Amino acid sequence: RFIAETVHLRKPSLKRLHTVEYLSNLKSHIPEELISFNNYAEMQHLASSFKGPVTSFFGFETRLNTPEARADYLFAVSSLKNERETLSTLIKNKSLPEEFIRRPEWKNISNFIKEWATPESILYHHILGMWFEFDITEQPSEPIVPCIFLHTIPLRISHEEDKDKIEWLTQYALPLLTGGKISEKIEKNVHRAIQLLPENALVMDAGVMLSRQNPAIRLIVTKIRPHYIIPYLEKIGWSDEHDTFLLLLKELEQQVSRLVLHITVTEDGIDQKIGVECSFTSDKYHLETRWGTFFDYLIKKGLCLEEKKDALLQFMGVEQEDNRKKFDTTRYQPSVKIQNNDFSRALVRYISHVKLVYEPNHTIIAKAYPGVRLFGCVSPSLFER
Repeated sequence: RFIAETVHLRKPSLKRLHTVEYLSNLKSHIPEELISFNNYAEMQHLASSFKGPVTSFFGFETRLNTPEARADYLFAVSSLKNERETLSTLIKNKSLPEEFIRRPEWKNISNFIKEWATPESILYHHILGMWFEFDITEQPSEPIVPCIFLHTIPLRISHEEDKDKIEWLTQYALPLLTGGKISEKIEKNVHRAIQLLPENALVMDAGVMLSRQNPAIRLIVTKIRPHYIIPYLEKIGWSDEHDTFLLLLKELEQQVSRLVLHITVTEDGIDQKIGVECSFTSDKYHLETRWGTFFDYLIKKGLCLEEKKDALLQFMGVEQEDNRKKFDTTRYQPSVKIQNNDFSRALVRYISHVKLVYEPNHTIIAKAYPGVRLFGCVSPSLFER
């Protein structure tokens, strides 16, 4: 079953979709087991606050071991295809809801966006994208405040002088978002976490939990080999007395082909709670067939319900402007990477990743992140018969 239509809506074109129009386009494809009608309505209300084509990639966060049909909402704003500039224009024109503008957190976000969109700013070329993550509640008592993740240029510290190369993040970008200076202890621990990265590993995302009033900084480590994860965590001060996490990682290596590490940097070092994104390197998007087997593994471990597995697999699919040919992942690419606007579009629904949250002596939490991305194909021959 899917979310019921209350009124007949004309299906919007896939060209220059506004944030809320993506959700309208998606409505008939969302199983009720995944997102309830009220949950969806709250997302739609929130998305309507961001007028204009500010995103071409968004998704949801849903817990797998609960039957509750609730999901949080997130979307990305790219530095490409004028998405950043469109968002900045909304800010400059004061087009966001008044209840947003009154909040100090939104004032900080607005100041950051205006600076990011300024070509002379160091942020302009150092930040490739910006994620808004909203913890959705059916009846929010106050205007909703997002968690913000900055998708940055690759961050590594190979030599002592390289620390100067990331000061723009800790001394400028993050303080703009939080409205205050990052403490010296947190900055030192961020530098240390990046400096001790194993071979080839990179930090390309840094986040602040504005909605949770938490001064900690979330770092997302990519391209880290699984057997380097435990030694790396131990170097930066994390420990697991019973090696339960080590055993989990060994299992995950057999189940998926891509692991991404989430760590939270605090004044005291590294938080005990660790996140691991699980996905596949093939980038087949909705055509990926291995998710079912991975969900079966999670079900056996008591981390996922059968109905959540079924709903997520049912969600996957594609909607194309031209259906004369099947969607071909070798010919289509994310729309933000296509320079012109003359291309055939496809809206792809897929599972981006599953994140396992591990904390010693606590129950593991599993969350799925179904995503929706706008793709394009510039080759007209794809549609020739």
